[in-house]
Formats: sequence, C-alpha cells, structure tokens
Amino acid sequence: MKRTRDVDAILTAPKPSSKPKGTAAVLVVGGASEALNVGDKKRVKLYLIRRKGFIKLALEHGTDLVPVFGFGESNAYEQLPNPEGSLTRRVQNWLEKNLTFTLPLFYGRGVFQYSYGIVPHRRPITVVVGSPINVPKNANPSNEDVAALHAKYIAALQALYDKYNPVYGNPDLELVVA
Repeated sequence: MKRTRDVDAILTAPKPSSKPKGTAAVLVVGGASEALNVGDKKRVKLYLIRRKGFIKLALEHGTDLVPVFGFGESNAYEQLPNPEGSLTRRVQNWLEKNLTFTLPLFYGRGVFQYSYGIVPHRRPITVVVGSPINVPKNANPSNEDVAALHAKYIAALQALYDKYNPVYGNPDLELVVA
C-alpha cells in the first residue's frame, strides 16, 4: 500500500526538478499539551523531551531542522483558569490521553463587540526563524544519534527564545522545555 499523506511520503517524494523552488516540508512541533498552558503568565511550556519522532525522521531523510518560535501566540486568546491538579485540568488531560485531543476553554473577542467571542484578540504575533541545523542522512539512526540531535535542536530553540524574547516577547516569561 502506497502511503501518500504522511511526512515520510512528503520527504521521499521525487523532486520536480533538480533546482529547488523555495519549497519546504514543515512540521510544527506542539499541540494539545501546549494549548492547555496558554493561561500560564509565568512561563511558556513546550513538551519536547519525549517528542523525538521528528528528529528521527530528519536523520533518516537528511532533512535540516530549523528552530522556529512564535511570540505572542498565547496572547491571541484568553483561557479560563485550569491549574494543574484542578478538576478541569484532570478532565482535559484525560481527554488528551484517551482521545488524543483536548478542549482548552478559551475566549477571544466578538465580531461587533470586544468583550467576549471566538475571534482572536488584535495582538501581534511575531514568528522568528533560526538558522538551519544541518542533519546528515542516516538511514538507521541509533538512539544516541537521535538524542544528540534532539539536544542540539532544543539548545538552538532555547537560544532563539533567549535572543528574541526581550524584543518580541515578554522578558518575564521563562521558556520551560518539559
């Protein structure tokens, strides 16, 4: 059976010409776990420690990794309080674990009024792009190869955050990689 809709298929697809046309396969790391922490006003929490599949794919295909961070994403909406350990958070965590998605309780502004609604707040979001991390092709990467590149990626992401957070973010917010 031919796989046509997964990252592996995209990375192995034949190129239309020998010269690249400025296209890239993009995989955004993050998701439901990060969405539950939007209301945290002291830290930005990224769950990357156990997410290594994208690193292994990059090694298998020799695809460079580019650290990217979006400042202001968590300001687009407000989130109802859901501190860790609360009933709300336990239900959200159960949904994420058992159904692979969760329901963050968020609100933005309205279309004709600005008190509440589902339209995002008018707040800037600035995306910064770091330097590519060169990844040599390795058809069978070892766990050590994956761990080394994973550490390098996290360090590059942390450096990108540290450099641009005072300019585009909130200097009081700490980046926590869990």
